[in-house]
Amino acid sequence: MRESVREFAEKKVAPKAREIDATNTVPESLLREGAEMGFFALRVPEEYGGPGLSLLESVVAIEELSRASSGYGLIAVVSGSMVVHPILKFASEEVKEKYLSRLAKGAIGAFALTEPCCGTDVASLHMTTAKREGGEYVVSGQKIFITNSAYADFFIVAARTGKLEERHRGISLLVVDKSDCVEVSKLEMMGYRGSGTSIVYFNDCRVPSENLIGQEGGGFKLVMHTLNEGRISTSASGLGVMQAAFDAALKHAGERESMGRPLIEHQMVSSMIAEMLVKLETSRLLVYTAAHKLDTNSPDYIKYASLAKLHTATAGVDLVRMAMQVLGGIGYSRESDVERYYRDIKMIEIGDGTNEVQRMVLTKFLQGRIRP
Repeated sequence: MRESVREFAEKKVAPKAREIDATNTVPESLLREGAEMGFFALRVPEEYGGPGLSLLESVVAIEELSRASSGYGLIAVVSGSMVVHPILKFASEEVKEKYLSRLAKGAIGAFALTEPCCGTDVASLHMTTAKREGGEYVVSGQKIFITNSAYADFFIVAARTGKLEERHRGISLLVVDKSDCVEVSKLEMMGYRGSGTSIVYFNDCRVPSENLIGQEGGGFKLVMHTLNEGRISTSASGLGVMQAAFDAALKHAGERESMGRPLIEHQMVSSMIAEMLVKLETSRLLVYTAAHKLDTNSPDYIKYASLAKLHTATAGVDLVRMAMQVLGGIGYSRESDVERYYRDIKMIEIGDGTNEVQRMVLTKFLQGRIRP
């Protein structure tokens, strides 16, 4: 599977990577090809027409796609993993049949969580509301930093159905189709460009009550479950960026000569290359282990999800910085792909829970305050 995804990524995605970064858009033809390969429905079971991959298998696919283009890989993270998870685990059979089948047929989903008021503090979400009117919910409000929005056919929306003082007990998850009531304003992000990250406005969108995922007021717990899987998938994307940066540094160090010999034969450069390899492979081990833990329902998968996310983020930023150091001036220019990787990798320290949040999760897990 890795070979087939790598072949697609190298032949189809990599040649477009600079264009994707420059225009902040993935060409429609490349989206269609990815959908045909099942990249945006990775975790959809075969019974709904999807590839039916485990999280570990999905991680491998995401890693290879992100190695070619981080933005393209992130589309697969969100649509193929984070959107699938709450539908598959908590939605009614009617919703599963409708939306998982749509993903399998090429639709793209987005997970609309963050608001201008609230990112880490999910329990305080209040700028998007869902009010019950008969057999429908009327969804209104604003979300920000929503990946895939520019391409999405539908959204998983975390909306406030209860009072603000109810905090986490007043949040619900709903599936909202993209229609005239949804307005998308694309953001110009520093890295992971082309991922369709946008501000999204929901203007009195009427949603059938059947599109509620789980129970009304029970959305907060479902969001936390989804983020645990999302942290592993996002880490896999960072892993792809790390691998690309390492490859570029190793190639340059072997080809560029200084003082009559290749850079890699200078002790300081060879030391950096070795250190980069350690960071890369320890990150890969943690990401793969976390994915396996979730696949096998291990009770400590939450711990490993945050371990993988935190380590990949910190090691990734260090690795790409060292790659740029190995390349020197060319690495700092737009002529080098490492400049793009440097902008990309920072997102792993922020998205799906900052480094600080991962440390908080880990200590709470050790105290027994967080359980599966």
